[in-house]
Amino acid sequence: MATILIVDDEQPVRDLLAAIFEDSGHRALPAINGRDALEILDQERPDLVLSDVMMPVLNGATLCRRLKAEPSTASIPVILMSAAGRQVADGSGADAYLDKPFDLDGMEALVRRWLPPATRLG
Repeated sequence: MATILIVDDEQPVRDLLAAIFEDSGHRALPAINGRDALEILDQERPDLVLSDVMMPVLNGATLCRRLKAEPSTASIPVILMSAAGRQVADGSGADAYLDKPFDLDGMEALVRRWLPPATRLG
C-alpha cells in the first residue's frame, strides 16, 4: 500500500484521483494547494506527490522546488500535471510530468513507475 499526496485546487480532480488510488488499495491524502500540502508533509511522508502546477496560494512548481531542496523530502517522487503545457514545470525538479486532461491508464502507469516497488498499484 502506498500513500499518495494529491494536490489540486479542483475538488473533482482530487476526488477522482483519490477514488482511483483508494480502489487500488492505497491511501490518498488530498490537499487544495501547495501550502496545504506542506502542512500535510509536516505530519506525513507520502510515497509520491501528484500535484497540479497552476494553483492559488502556492503552485505546484514552487511546491516541488521546496520538496527537492529539503533533505527530508528530496527523495519523494513528484509528478506535476497541468493543462498549460510542460513548460510551466520547467526548473521545478519534478520527476515526471503529466498533461491535463490525462488518460487514466497513462496516469496510473506513470504513478506505478514512480512508486517504490513494494507499494505499486495493482
